[in-house]
Amino acid sequence: MPRSPRNPPQQQRSIATREALLVGAATVFARMSYAEARLKDISEESGISDGSLYFHFGTKSEIAAAVLNEQQVRMSAVLTQVLTGPGDGLSKLRGVIAGLAEVISIDIIVQGGIKLAIQPASELASIAHDPYLEWVRIARTLIVHGVEDGSIRADLDVDTTAEFLNAVFVGEQVLSGFADSWASLPERVARIEPFLLATLTEARRDT
Repeated sequence: MPRSPRNPPQQQRSIATREALLVGAATVFARMSYAEARLKDISEESGISDGSLYFHFGTKSEIAAAVLNEQQVRMSAVLTQVLTGPGDGLSKLRGVIAGLAEVISIDIIVQGGIKLAIQPASELASIAHDPYLEWVRIARTLIVHGVEDGSIRADLDVDTTAEFLNAVFVGEQVLSGFADSWASLPERVARIEPFLLATLTEARRDT
């Protein structure tokens, strides 16, 4: 008997339809508030019929949750790529910050997720907000690794520094979102990097 194709045409179409809906939804959520967005806006932006949209996602909150989950998949991929590569703790921390800035500046699904996190519905609050706290924990882990390998100074308060780095990054993220829909985020992050490096590597001077 001939073997069935691994991804039959119907399954491929379903995957492509779902991807188009996620991109369309993210585009809509990046452009308008969650409260303003309608499923009709998403189907029109996606070029997908209302029937197909309801087949994949029954409600607006379901498709918003899917956008938020895919946002974290794509941002976590940056983390994985950096962590599996060479380098000390400081280099990996810098790589994660630069990589996240880059993906935020170009990926519409990530951008849609960011806008959703600013003003989600109550049923999305946990999905939208928990990743921000998780990225603080990730930064803390990288700082600890840097302290252990000597690339980051040992007299830092690790928890405060992790929160500080995330606060600075999120602040630049917000500013670039207002200024030019995140296009300038990589440049903004590169511009402040010397100040972050000074915090992480220069020994504290006694006053």
